[in-house]
Amino acid sequence: MIQKTNDHLEHCIKVEGLKKTFLNGTVPVEVLKGLDFTIAPGEFVSIMGPSGSGKSTLLYLLGALDTSSEGAVLLNGKNLGSMKAREKRVLRRRELGFVFQFYNLVPNLTVEENILLPIILDGKPIKKYKKRLEELLHIIGMEDRRTHTPKKLSGGQQQRVAVARALIFNPDVLLLDEPTGNLDSTNSESLMKLIVDINRTFKTTVVQVTHSDKFAAWGHRIIHLEDGLLQKQA
Repeated sequence: MIQKTNDHLEHCIKVEGLKKTFLNGTVPVEVLKGLDFTIAPGEFVSIMGPSGSGKSTLLYLLGALDTSSEGAVLLNGKNLGSMKAREKRVLRRRELGFVFQFYNLVPNLTVEENILLPIILDGKPIKKYKKRLEELLHIIGMEDRRTHTPKKLSGGQQQRVAVARALIFNPDVLLLDEPTGNLDSTNSESLMKLIVDINRTFKTTVVQVTHSDKFAAWGHRIIHLEDGLLQKQA
């Protein structure tokens, strides 16, 4: 089993004076208004807030999917804002894992092919990741469905495959954007138990955006946003 070796770091993610402004026509709208916080290696943090509070925007900035207007996001000491586009693409494949509300699986690929897709896109030899694939299939309980395509899977099973795909490179950080948003209560709880197990087993830093008070509390800490400002941390 692959274990993390970044426990010596004071923080995995550091946010400094983070601002993000969008243009609504010609009118600037400040979505994030200067955020400062850190997330420790192996921590599980939930981000909550009402619609329009900036929580999804924040998650995209943490994942190098967007660029800030001011301030900085540092991942393991590396400033995401100073990276070139190609460097960000590599970082997103190898050091960050993403799971979204919609599973985003490739319909004509099997379970194991979907999980291995980041390896293929990165140009790595698949055979070197066979052991990792078997480990992840066992963790998500999908060994017997490895050759199934997404249309033969339930929503909960598809989201588990999406989680395994996000973990194939054993990333430092797993970013979750409303991961239970399309699931019923039973599958939602099962998925969250899986996320907690991954956090504990692999020491993966987990950051989730959620509307659920119940599932937010499964993390170590909750960051509350409102009107683009950090309200409190619990």
